[in-house]
Amino acid sequence: MSKPGARAAIVEAARHLFGEHGYNSVTIKDVAARAGYSPAMVMKVMGNKAKLYAAAAPDVPRTDLVGDEGEALGFALVRRIVVRRRKGEAEPWSMVAMLVKDAPDQDGAHADLRERYVKWMAEQIGDTSPSRRKAQMLVCAVMGLGAGTRVLGLLESKEMADEELIAQYGAIVQAIIDGPAGT
Repeated sequence: MSKPGARAAIVEAARHLFGEHGYNSVTIKDVAARAGYSPAMVMKVMGNKAKLYAAAAPDVPRTDLVGDEGEALGFALVRRIVVRRRKGEAEPWSMVAMLVKDAPDQDGAHADLRERYVKWMAEQIGDTSPSRRKAQMLVCAVMGLGAGTRVLGLLESKEMADEELIAQYGAIVQAIIDGPAGT
């Protein structure tokens, strides 16, 4: 029998490692070490690496994105990315492209993640248009920030203060939200 909380710890460790290094570069042993369990326990709990990868894919960006009370969504989205970077947390927005590229079933991962992220964003902004174009644009903008800051290390705090990044990039994201409705 596995320890209570083992699955959650293993999935969180995998989420972080896959998000930072990709599917092919991460081993079960790596996940086990980060989670504090043996590789055998990881296999017992998860079955295999492909199932672990699927479980570690972020469901959708969490709704814990609100910064200051009343902060506009565009700024709150950017603030959450900055806060996750500062805390060393996994960044779902930087993981999306890698999750598709490295997935054992790329077509399935592409369709699933595209739908989940666009649907989530459309719900946040009330985009009910058939194409959900505005939601798609927002996903692209936020993925760009997530990947740029985490994968390429752009706009680090020593280069641009966090609040300045939130103000400037948040304004870009908010402009998409406030812009004309999608068609």
